[in-house]
Formats: sequence, C-alpha cells, structure tokens
Amino acid sequence: MSSLGMVNVLKLLELADRLCEDLAGYTESAVATALGPVGMAGIAREQRLPGICSVDRNPSRMALVAALFMLGGRLSLEEYEQVLPSIPLEEAIEAGLVTDSIRSCIAIRPVPVDDRHGGGELLIASDLGPLQGKAPSTDHVMPVGGATKTLASLTSFEAGQTVLDLGTGCGYHALLAAKAGAKVVTTDVSERALAFTKLNASLAGLEVETRLGSLYEPAPERFDRIVSNPPFVITPAKVRAMIGTFEYRDGGVEGDSLLQEAIVGTKDHLTEDGIAWMLGNWQVAADVTSGSFGEAWKQPVEEWLGDQKAWVVLRDAIDPAQYAEMWLRESQLTGSAYDSAYCVWLGESAKDTSIAFGYLTIAAEDGPQRLEDYRGPIADTFVDSTWAGLELAGASDQELLAMRLVSKAVLETRLHTPGQPDPWHISITAHGREIPVSAEVAGFLGASDGELTTGQIIAALAQLLSVPEDEMTEAVLPAVRELIGAGALVLGG
Repeated sequence: MSSLGMVNVLKLLELADRLCEDLAGYTESAVATALGPVGMAGIAREQRLPGICSVDRNPSRMALVAALFMLGGRLSLEEYEQVLPSIPLEEAIEAGLVTDSIRSCIAIRPVPVDDRHGGGELLIASDLGPLQGKAPSTDHVMPVGGATKTLASLTSFEAGQTVLDLGTGCGYHALLAAKAGAKVVTTDVSERALAFTKLNASLAGLEVETRLGSLYEPAPERFDRIVSNPPFVITPAKVRAMIGTFEYRDGGVEGDSLLQEAIVGTKDHLTEDGIAWMLGNWQVAADVTSGSFGEAWKQPVEEWLGDQKAWVVLRDAIDPAQYAEMWLRESQLTGSAYDSAYCVWLGESAKDTSIAFGYLTIAAEDGPQRLEDYRGPIADTFVDSTWAGLELAGASDQELLAMRLVSKAVLETRLHTPGQPDPWHISITAHGREIPVSAEVAGFLGASDGELTTGQIIAALAQLLSVPEDEMTEAVLPAVRELIGAGALVLGG
C-alpha cells in the first residue's frame, strides 16, 4: 500500500488550509535558490542526494521544506516546527502527513503553470517515488511529469465551460480547468488518485467534483471539453500477472483497447462544439524501421475516429523491446524478476509490430483530419494555429484559390554555395517548426500579405517565371495547403 491511507483523507483535507499557509513561498525559484544548481540538476535526474547534501550544508527553512516534501528527507523536531509551525507533529502523524520519524508520507512539489493557463504555480501532492527513494506500488499516484506538461500545452479552458478530466491522476488538468473558472468533473478507477485530486484542489482553493469509475462510466453527460492522459500502457496479460496492475499507467485491459474506448467515447460525451485532448500509445502492425510504417501508424487511429474532425501527431515510435525496457525500468524491477518479465513481454509481443506515442485533438463534429509524424518541439502558437486552420486546409482547390492568405510568424532561411547565385536549400520556420520549401513556394509566401488571392499570386509567379499557370498551380497549391495545416498561412482580414 502506498503512503496515503484512505482513512486519513478527511484529516489531510482538514489540514489543507494550514498546510497551504505554512508552505507559502514554497515555489520553484525559492527551492532553486535554497538547493543551488547542482541540487536542482540532481532533481531533474531523479537523484536526491545532491539536494540532500545541499540541505546539510545550508539548512535554511526553504531547504528544509524541500528536504521534507521533495527529497524524502528526515527532519528533527526543531526543523519540523520551522517547516510546519501551525500543524503540531502529533496531528500531522495522526493525519498521515508525516511518519513517527518525521519523514513525509507524501510528496508535495510546486509546479509552474504555463502562461496559456494563467501562469503562477500550483502545489501538487502525489505519492513518494524514485526521487524520494521509493519504488512505485500498484496504486501509485504520479506527480506532474513530462507527459502531463505536454498535454497541458495543448489544452485551454474558459470560465463557464464544463470539463471532464478522464483518468485524472493527481488532478493537475482538472486544476488548470478550475483555475480558468470551468466546472470540472474528474473520473478515475483509483480511490487514491481521487483523494489526491481533492487534496490538491484544497491546496489550490479550487473546487472539482470527483467520481470513482473507469473512463466515461461515472460521467454519462456531455462536456464542452474533455482532457485525458489515460493509463494507456500496453502490458501483456502474462506480464501483468507477474508484476501486478499499475493503475496509474495500465488500465488492465487487452492491448490498446482503453485508448480506443477513450477516443470512440468522445462522440457521445462532447457537446456540439466540444473538443477533446488526449495522449496515448497504440499498436502499429509494422516494424518501426519498415517502409510501410509511415501509413501503418495512422490506421488504428483513423478507424477509431471515424469521420470526426481531428488532429493527431505522432511524437515517437519504438519497438517492443524498447517499450518493455521503458516500463519495466519504471517498475523498479531488477535481477531475475526483470529478466523473466522482459522475456515474457517480448514473447507476448507480435512479430513486426511497434508502439506509437502521440497526442490527439478531437472535435465532436465530423470534419477534416490531419495526421502527421512530427518529433520536434511544438510551440503553443503552432498548436493553436494548426487546429484553427484545420477546416481551412481541408477546403477545395477552387475555394483555396479564391482565398486571401497571410503568412504568419514565418522566418525564411536560404543556404548558398559561395559564388553561386541560387540557393541550394530554402526552408521556412513557423512556430518553431522548420519546413523545406521550393523557390516558388517561398515566392508565394513572400507575396502573401492578404492583398491578392491565392490564384492571383500563382498567376503572377507563373508569368514571372515563364511557366504555364496550371503547372505552377500544381507545384504550389499542395504546399499552400500543407503550410496552412502547419500554421504558417492564415486567412487574411
């Protein structure tokens, strides 16, 4: 059993106001000042000892706060009273906040909030993990990690919206939505996850509703927004029988059927103008190095989406051995237990398959779909521009030729061989993404200021370069459509 016992949830919630008061000033920058660059770099690597050594050298109050709640350190009674002056030790022990030896039973960490969600920081409580020297248990509740932050970079919420956080975990996305003034419902199969969500909402002074159950089961109504980082790890049943079902990552179902259920369910749980954002893994019936992978990775998702409007980005793809290694390492298995589970995992994996990692933005209504393999960094502006341009990119050729487009946030790069007048490479960078283009397309972008239609610019380029207009249209128009999809071209006016 992990550190937060169910019987103590109400008592922990009773401590939330005083805990929040005592932890005022517990911010990422304050911790960085207290622990120094070496200590913070260690935390980024999930190595606690550089931070602990820093606390030993300079036991300031903020260093002690970090030692207790971030690094899994042990405090003396005097140090504890500096950290939590308004909560007597006996009360903290009774509530399950700390142990008799004055170590925290839970992790609490300040998490910066991106500007798209209003900025600031949130205190997020979760289970103790590798950073605190603890192996995850099957009912482990994760802190805010890279996947959570990636999903947050896609989402945006508004006051008055109804939001469903599907598989909420520690409740971070629910808090972002509530922070924006939305009415939020969370679901999870883990009572502990919902308990942490309640605690984190209390620490933030926000309200969210928690419901116990799998995916949409406890939330039959429709929502304006759905956000989900579900337990999508594809664990073979025989491996699950050996290592247990880790609720935070493994839905306990066959293959990628949990992600399929989450995607298919959006149709019946989004309002008319609703949007869903999800992360997920899915099985691909092709080796990651094969020529067929480029189309094979799309097939499962296209089948699940049907005709729904969607933007799907493949962020990575690996073979079954790499996948097994990643998740068995996180399970903290070693020695013969690791070897046995590894061999069974590979034995249960189909030949010539791979696992895709990606994220999805899905609308309630039917419409155009964009599925792309993009592994580089993605800026917030790219996310917003691509979704906004999805309908535009799906317009007919005639509609596109009649549009007045404007190039947006575009930087052009030309590479020349010394002494040669013409560049051997032209690319544009839009929203942090580099895209190679032809000289003709570069010329089109340079003329796209909203004054002329697409057709008029193409005609002018054809005349300038002495090329038949239909040939120029054939060369430029597909690239224009792609640049709209990439957010480099938007509708003028």
